[in-house]
Amino acid sequence: MNTIFQKPTYQDNGDGTITDTVNNLTWLREDSWQTETKWFSWDEANDYARNLGGLKFAGHNDWRLPSTVEAQTLYDADKENYDKYEKRIYLDPIFPKGPLPTIWIHEAMLGNEGYILDLRNGEVRLLFKSKTGRMAARPVRTKDLIE
Repeated sequence: MNTIFQKPTYQDNGDGTITDTVNNLTWLREDSWQTETKWFSWDEANDYARNLGGLKFAGHNDWRLPSTVEAQTLYDADKENYDKYEKRIYLDPIFPKGPLPTIWIHEAMLGNEGYILDLRNGEVRLLFKSKTGRMAARPVRTKDLIE
C-alpha cells in the first residue's frame, strides 16, 4: 500500500494523545523520553509501543511504532519546537517541549539496522537497532473512523 499523507492538522484529545485529523493518525502526546526519561534501542521502542496497547492506553490496544511516511508527517519545517537539549526541532508546538530529536520507525526488517526520523532536519536514516543514544519512541495508531 503506497499511501500519500497530507500536511497534518492536530487536535489535542486531552488524554495524552494528539490526533492528526487530516491523515487519521493518533500520536502519543509525549515521546518515550518524556515519559520514561531513558533512551531506547529499536527493540525497546517497539516493546514500549506494544505495551501501551496491552495497557489499553487512551482506550486503545493498537499502539505501534510509525511507518516512515507516518513519521515524516511529524516533521514540519514551518513549525518550531524545542528538544530536551533546548535545540530547535521541526515539530508542531501542540506537542510539548522536551522530546528527543530522533524517533524510531517500524519498517521492513533490515537485519541489525532500523530507521530513525530526525526532527531537526527531516532526514530518515539507518541506524543499528541496538543503539540507545538519543532515540525515542513516539507511538501512533490509526484513528478509528467512528470514535
